[in-house]
Amino acid sequence: MENKNTNTSKNKSSRFGIGVFLLCIAVLWFVSFKLFKGGIGGEFLNNNESENTYISESEEIFSSNEDYPVAIVFDNHPDSQLYFMGISEAAVVYEWLAEGGATRFMGIYSGAPSAEKIGPVRSARPYLVEIASGWSAFFWHAGGSPESLDLIKTRTTDVIDLNEISGLGPIYFWRDNDVPRPHNLFTSGELIALGIKDFELDELPYEKLIWQWQNDSRGAPLRVYERAKSATSVYVDFSEGLGFDASYEYDPDAEIYKRFMGGIEHKDHATGAQLTASNIIIQRVPWEGYYPSGLGRIKLDLTGEGEMILFQKGKIMQGTWKKETRDDQTQWLDENGQPIILAKGQTWIEILPGTRVVSFE
Repeated sequence: MENKNTNTSKNKSSRFGIGVFLLCIAVLWFVSFKLFKGGIGGEFLNNNESENTYISESEEIFSSNEDYPVAIVFDNHPDSQLYFMGISEAAVVYEWLAEGGATRFMGIYSGAPSAEKIGPVRSARPYLVEIASGWSAFFWHAGGSPESLDLIKTRTTDVIDLNEISGLGPIYFWRDNDVPRPHNLFTSGELIALGIKDFELDELPYEKLIWQWQNDSRGAPLRVYERAKSATSVYVDFSEGLGFDASYEYDPDAEIYKRFMGGIEHKDHATGAQLTASNIIIQRVPWEGYYPSGLGRIKLDLTGEGEMILFQKGKIMQGTWKKETRDDQTQWLDENGQPIILAKGQTWIEILPGTRVVSFE
């Protein structure tokens, strides 16, 4: 009997210990859930801002198979600017220095936009292929430099290529005869949706969708450093003249930067509205000279790492960019080496070679 009582006591003690252990686990889980708001897979703010949760772009902007990343190259020649349409729907816009001191753009879309006219569409460059490869993007363009076309033909990048100068061109593009050539090539949201279907792009490249976006409909403040300076006016000096220089003016009520080009409101003529940016990223890259194919085609190296400047919510933050290989997605890191959090809205990335000046106040 004594032995039975002892065993019973031990069993009860064991059950009690297990119960306490499970209770502790439950309490820890509950506390963790309250602290981090259940934001599984996201990133949380440091310091005193842990009440704001964030999720990655792949979970929010690129959330379904219909949201496959689409990259479109846009013209920016003076003769094309009155016909500039459809870029306001892009999630991200890249601007870079092209030939003759001009700039061009590439928009990254989450699937097919709604615009009925998108363009003018222009040609590829090697660094655009590298950017598109970082997204595993569906890459829409009209021809390109020999170096970019050779890179695509090697099939060693992660781009899905759609070149207008091919047998597929008439299916997904058209030329507007009321617009002067070569600035008259356009596509549409409907044709992009058709392309996504025809190319069977039914699985998102989740490993590439690593950027972080604000996940707070209340507009809670993003990570702001104590040392962050105000930056309500930004000027990007691309070339000797003024025509292609970009500038931004901050609207504190809307928490966006209004974009200007050459001192004039930069508009999407599909809507007539001025373009805006919630985030402006300056990506400084080395000056690499020119490609062997000539015609003043600038060579840019976007692999490696360098200085990054972020303008957001009327503030400026310093950091670095990093792209380990040609096919990797570019990472944007703050001064502590942590991924930056992007405010909701359109992001403009200004790729600035050499010692060109960015000024702000």
